[in-house]
Amino acid sequence: MDLGCRLVLFLALVSCAGCLPLIRKCCPMDKYFLKRLCVDRTNQNKSALLVKLEKFDVVVSGKCESGVRRLRLKKDFEIFADGSVKFWDKWGMLNVLSYEKFCVEDIEAEDRMDVLACMALEAPRDENKDKIYNLGMVISMPFLLITFIVYALLPDRNLHMKALMCYVINLLLAYMFIVTIQLSDTVFPDDICAILGFGCIFFFLSSFFWMNVICIDIFLGFRGIRGGPGIRSSEWKRFLIYCIYAWGMSLLIVFITFMINTYVNPISIFHPGVAIGQCFIRDGLPMLLYFYGPMGILIISNVLLFALTALRIRKVKKDTAMLKHSGSKRHSDDEQQNFNLYFKLLLAMGVNWSMEIISWAVTLPQYFWYLSDICNALYGVIIFFIFVFKRNIWKQLKRRYYSFMGRHHMAHSMGTTNFTKTTNDSMTVSTNDRAMEESELNTSRMN
Repeated sequence: MDLGCRLVLFLALVSCAGCLPLIRKCCPMDKYFLKRLCVDRTNQNKSALLVKLEKFDVVVSGKCESGVRRLRLKKDFEIFADGSVKFWDKWGMLNVLSYEKFCVEDIEAEDRMDVLACMALEAPRDENKDKIYNLGMVISMPFLLITFIVYALLPDRNLHMKALMCYVINLLLAYMFIVTIQLSDTVFPDDICAILGFGCIFFFLSSFFWMNVICIDIFLGFRGIRGGPGIRSSEWKRFLIYCIYAWGMSLLIVFITFMINTYVNPISIFHPGVAIGQCFIRDGLPMLLYFYGPMGILIISNVLLFALTALRIRKVKKDTAMLKHSGSKRHSDDEQQNFNLYFKLLLAMGVNWSMEIISWAVTLPQYFWYLSDICNALYGVIIFFIFVFKRNIWKQLKRRYYSFMGRHHMAHSMGTTNFTKTTNDSMTVSTNDRAMEESELNTSRMN
């Protein structure tokens, strides 16, 4: 290096001896980011961001390189004195970006500092997919409400019908909370945002625990472990225990999530991030720990219980067929009814939600998951057609109506159809319980 170059370098260093570190601001100093646009500030007071920027040499620029998208970090970041930013990605990996790789801005509110990082991550969310998903949940909500009302009006509700009602009403409330969060254009205050977020977690988890209750009770019924049918006091005690289990476990998970959200450092990879930049749990490890993790455990439990129950039903049918003569085997209609029972059990356990978890964990094109997402969103419609849109259900409703209107002769004229068959079609196992007991009794006699 010749003398002239050395002199230029020395003068540059001297002139920048008092320079502030560079940092980029996404919008001009008198603007902030709202709905993807830079808009004028109305508050004359300086935000926390503007005060912090006094320690930096600000460059107004929010552009990223071609093919690289901007990722909103929300509250999972820390800005250093040299103008770089540290943050954790969705799996808890530490990342550090220099100033040219991100910009800071107040986003969606005039005093809500955030970072837009230039990151070549997974493809951005498909907005059309989100709209379809939200529309599906809106369509499902009246069907869930009708299902709940219909079963509330039916006479002689047994435990499985009550459990189905609890499942449906919790799923309906979960849909209401999540739709409110996703479709609202307003920025909720932190306390309202927290209520919506934790409420959404609670009702979704409660719906899964009630599915687990249904599977557990059916499994115990076919194993002959629970009390016999028709004993009101015993059934009410079981239902109370199930209520404590389903809502108690959901409340416990929400309480743990709330405590961590309140007392753990927001930049921790374990922080749920509820009401911090978003109302729901932030994506990544917290989503796995506090939402998809418990949900996945319940789904696996339900599938195992379903498989064991199906094997038990098959064994009972085989034993009863062996005890009877071949001429008295069940007809094909009965086999179709058994198939419908298995199919309803499988749907009630939310197997589609396993695809939701996989789609969250595995990076594939968005269109690959369209079908499973639409099925999940329209789950209320599916439940309605399985459990309500049936001849026996409507017949019982008509009898209920005639009795309520005082037309007892018309209700009586409709016949005394065995209501056990109706509830069996709606996930009861009383008929199969008797078959199992008959099989075991006859087997003991043969021995």
